[in-house]
Amino acid sequence: MSRPSLVIFAAGRGTRLRPLTYLTPKAMVPILDVPMIDLALGRGASVQWGARFVNVSGPAPVLPDHLRGRHPEVEIFDEGEGPIGQAATLRCLLPRLSDPVMTYNCDLMSDLDLRGLLRHHAGAGKRCSLAVQAVGNRADLAVADGKVRLVDRRIEDRGGFLFLGTACFNRDLLEAIPRSQPLGLVEGLLRRAIEEEQVAMFEHRGYVCDAGTPGRYLDSSLTALNSIELPVSPPGMVSREGWYLGPGATADRASLGRGAIVLAGAAVGEGAVLENCIAWPGSQVPPGAHLSEGIWFLDRWIPVNRDD
Repeated sequence: MSRPSLVIFAAGRGTRLRPLTYLTPKAMVPILDVPMIDLALGRGASVQWGARFVNVSGPAPVLPDHLRGRHPEVEIFDEGEGPIGQAATLRCLLPRLSDPVMTYNCDLMSDLDLRGLLRHHAGAGKRCSLAVQAVGNRADLAVADGKVRLVDRRIEDRGGFLFLGTACFNRDLLEAIPRSQPLGLVEGLLRRAIEEEQVAMFEHRGYVCDAGTPGRYLDSSLTALNSIELPVSPPGMVSREGWYLGPGATADRASLGRGAIVLAGAAVGEGAVLENCIAWPGSQVPPGAHLSEGIWFLDRWIPVNRDD
């Protein structure tokens, strides 16, 4: 029996996460000084994979260089100027994929059980299994009369299930993906699988956050600090009082309120107080500043709403 393949989608431009992604690829944005791509790879460390792939795009070499240096066993799929879309990525990788294929979004912060998803898929008798979470509104999927259907959130806001971007696919299902580019996962793969009633759902009841906006990035960082165990240990000091001080960062103890996250190399000026906020790596928080619910990014303050 072949081992499953893992494809981590990391080629997105990170436009929703700007300005944090102007200089840093989304996959390299740090959660407690651990790049999101390392957390995604760490989440799958308990599974014996046949192969692991990460897609990358754009001219910046930061992510490919990081992968080659820290994760040389991971195969890099370079989409050039891309990205070309998740379904097109799977179609291009098809000759190199074993069966089944699991996909994972690099900005998913969750305690999702990947081994549990694989077991569920093996027993479900469907060609596709989606990791989902029940929601009261803004659902991606609904179930009626035992059948799954897509919800078009542009015209309908309803309860149902949120697709977490993590799924298991039988390899033969990917063979019918059109060879066009760009091609997203819904139009290139999921819509057909749903129409053919080949979709099972694996419901996750734990923590989930798409860290794709500044507000959700802050929420993910605070949850990592206070509530869930990361698959990769942070390199700095995690305090029992609920603050984090990264390698080479400096701050007076009195400046670190609950939820203060001072990332690597950042410096907090005398008399400043931080609560439920992040000081970006290498930034300088001015003396006397009182900051809460936001991100001190390089030389400016970005207030955020964690529900955005």
